[in-house]
Amino acid sequence: RMQYADYFLIVWDFIRFAKTQHIYIGPGRGSAAGSLVAYCLGITHVDPIRYHLLFERFLNPERISMPDIDTDFPDNRRDEVIHYVEQLYGKHRVSHIITFNTLAAKQVLRDVGKAMEINPRQIDRLCKLVPNVIKVTLDYAYQNDARFKELINSGETMRRLYATARKLEGLPRHASLHAAGIVFSDEAIEQVCPLIDVDEGVCATQFTMEYLEELGLIKMDFLGLRNLTIIDEIVQHINATADKQLDIMRIPLDDAKTYALIRAVDTVGVFQLESEGMKNLIRKMQPDCFEDIVATIALFRPGPMENIPEYLDRREHPEKVDYIHPSLQPILQNTYGIMIYQEQIMQVAQTMAGFTLGKADNLRKAISKKKGEELRRMQEEFIQGALHKGYDEALAQKVYALIMKFANYGFNRSHSVAYGMIAYQLAYLKANAPLYFFNSLLNSVIGSETKTSEYVFEARKRHIKILLPDVNRSYNQYGIEDNALRFPFVGIKGIGSAVSSLIVEERNKKGEFRDFFDFTARMNGNKIGKKTIEILINAGALDCFKVGRASLMASLEDALRYADLVKIEDVDQVLFDFDLVSKPAMTMMRDNAAIRAEKEKEAIGFYLSRHPIADVRSRMGKELPILISLPKYKGRYVKFVCLVDRCRQYRTKNGDMMMFVIGSDETGKFDLVCMPNIYRQHADDLVKGNYLYVEGIVDKETSCLVKKLTRIEKE
Repeated sequence: RMQYADYFLIVWDFIRFAKTQHIYIGPGRGSAAGSLVAYCLGITHVDPIRYHLLFERFLNPERISMPDIDTDFPDNRRDEVIHYVEQLYGKHRVSHIITFNTLAAKQVLRDVGKAMEINPRQIDRLCKLVPNVIKVTLDYAYQNDARFKELINSGETMRRLYATARKLEGLPRHASLHAAGIVFSDEAIEQVCPLIDVDEGVCATQFTMEYLEELGLIKMDFLGLRNLTIIDEIVQHINATADKQLDIMRIPLDDAKTYALIRAVDTVGVFQLESEGMKNLIRKMQPDCFEDIVATIALFRPGPMENIPEYLDRREHPEKVDYIHPSLQPILQNTYGIMIYQEQIMQVAQTMAGFTLGKADNLRKAISKKKGEELRRMQEEFIQGALHKGYDEALAQKVYALIMKFANYGFNRSHSVAYGMIAYQLAYLKANAPLYFFNSLLNSVIGSETKTSEYVFEARKRHIKILLPDVNRSYNQYGIEDNALRFPFVGIKGIGSAVSSLIVEERNKKGEFRDFFDFTARMNGNKIGKKTIEILINAGALDCFKVGRASLMASLEDALRYADLVKIEDVDQVLFDFDLVSKPAMTMMRDNAAIRAEKEKEAIGFYLSRHPIADVRSRMGKELPILISLPKYKGRYVKFVCLVDRCRQYRTKNGDMMMFVIGSDETGKFDLVCMPNIYRQHADDLVKGNYLYVEGIVDKETSCLVKKLTRIEKE
């Protein structure tokens, strides 16, 4: 009736193309996962009947509006699908969408400051004083931060900067592409909407997203999801080495190892389940079935969070569950009588008041948009419908009031089930194939020092060894080697993909590097200079030559001179005659463990081979627990050593300063809570990079309340 067959077939076609190219498709997202048509066509992969999802939440025949099927692809292959639809329908019928990045508070200060030629350091100082609040404005910063206000009022130039910046704040700064949106047209888009060449060969509409539908253009979101790339990579690795092929869409949803992993809150790297807030909810929920994962994802949202305490209480005490009326029990049984999902609100209106699901969806939307007149009319219709079906008026009023309460906080169950499936798939792979999981997870964060160090910690917790980079073994990405993971070249600071490719190419062409002089000569011939070789030495990439790093550094000048002597310049290529001169002798130096560790950290971003805290612990000669073991001492007094990773000051309600410190060792990280009395005594010791001997009480599984601390001097 709504004539949307073509729409479904357009989506079906590019999904079909993706599958023929072995591009992994997400199970679905948003309300489209409730469409049985989409499921039967293979657009989505979550059975709407099995999970009680509603078609009318997706496409409401009583409210004429465009359907909206958004699709998730691996972020490294999304462009292939976009390229396919451009080729199929023509470049003039498919286009990206423009967005305008506006001048936010900090950016406008920097841009105006640069135009006024104000000292960049002064601008930096000013920007650091802008509060880290979502959508912060200059007025907010001026009124809420005394130091910001003081700096603005410190002179005529700063006052002029502020006045000019205020006028420009919020205006467009530059154009860029919408992260996911693609529009389709049945005629040349230029006939409907002007285009702009944003990147070379990439066109976008000159109108932003909100104006395109009324012009007759259809928007679809092609989203690139890093987590799908990870799943796809892991499955490919498993299937390349295993006898039995793994189909990720057919894994059992009752795998005991997976739920044990989730209940243990071992969810780092697991989509949707890895934030600290989500971990706290999992600790309380202790999920033991797929339905629990779905509920967890739905509850952990700004609005629905208000339902968490009541949900947990009813889950713990089934006798407190109230279904209001027996006819509502089948709808609310999974969620202990609480309306968590928008679909439940629609089903309640259907069951009690005889609403069609389309009309029930209109009610849900009217509540969320607070349409007063429509709500009054619908309340009357709801009561009359309930009376007609034999319910009494008091009950009908009570249920309608509950719908009003929960509709604001209800979450789209279709989306929760679909994204719950991705979360479960990742948790399943982490529980059952941890080596492959961490290999792909670490590859997904190359370039992010913070995430890499976090995931390396996690891998080590599971006794997965991370091997140092090695000029004879490493590649552009992490690789699996002897049940361990080999660190890649591009994970080293200052070593980009160009240098990495040169090393790998040289190795593939002429064999492994035999020794330090052989490596230096061959790579110097490939335009790799002294600075790069020093970085590789510090990162441990030349440890394979069985010579200490201090000796390698001391011998580098000799090695470079040797490289010049054996090099023969040819017209097309660099050749070597290693018989021209004999290799120089190594200059032998003794390695200093502390310096070696610090240089390695500079090169890699964290301590990979040996954490200096291990030396500190052995130097103290005491049996001290490692940080990874602290949660099991909950409620007990402990003594341990750690390195200060990060410090954050806070002011208590009484106005006293206290500090939250993140301490680390070779096994993980732990929060240290330093109350005002400890902070006053040890403010100078609580500095990033210091070693601490700490005594205190493990008050939570993730933190220690510090009672005593001593700074440990570095060797």
